[in-house]
Amino acid sequence: MTLLAHRPLPQSAAQDAPWSSVPQDASPAAEAISVRLLRHHTKNALQRVLAEVSKVRGLQEARGGQRVMEELERRVMLSVSLSDALFGMTRAPGGMEDRLRSVCETTLELMADPDQVLRLEVTVEGECPPALRGTLLRAAHEMVGNAVKHGLHARLLGHVRVRLLSGAGVTRLVVEDDGWGYAGARDGGEGLGLLRSLAELHEGTMALYRIQDGTRGEMELPHPEG
Repeated sequence: MTLLAHRPLPQSAAQDAPWSSVPQDASPAAEAISVRLLRHHTKNALQRVLAEVSKVRGLQEARGGQRVMEELERRVMLSVSLSDALFGMTRAPGGMEDRLRSVCETTLELMADPDQVLRLEVTVEGECPPALRGTLLRAAHEMVGNAVKHGLHARLLGHVRVRLLSGAGVTRLVVEDDGWGYAGARDGGEGLGLLRSLAELHEGTMALYRIQDGTRGEMELPHPEG
């Protein structure tokens, strides 16, 4: 079980999405239509997956079958929510604070074991520049996932704190957990390598180290000129 404060993502303009699925020379109208088509197709495909599973003969009557179906549906919907917050796959993403909170909440619930009780705290201060938002959302997804997968592995209770601080020409993303603590592996694994690559896109830095009661990951990105 995960203790979260669920809040629906508000609808907003599609241009806030940090990606483009059409050629660079396409008109704004063509790009908007393409994004709408992608969302519509993704939503229909996921609904079809759930419908096909529900038609399996005897699954609901089988021992544990109903639980399997409910768990599958829950995780599919969590994946949809995460994709929306990161990329706007089935609806236009909302503001940065709502997107960050949704990414962190969904990642925590998606990665946690059913018996775990994990608390999440998300704090946003200042105005994050639009050019950095996509990178920071992807980083938050990876950092929170690592906190659950590694720091809180096999622990019944845990606490994850996420802070996004913008000001004085820099934005800092900090994720802390009260788990087992970072062991300080030489390369940090593939996840840390991906985080460092994300930081390098904006000439920023990424660090992961042990603190007194767990692990802290910190990404720092300078604000783009202008």
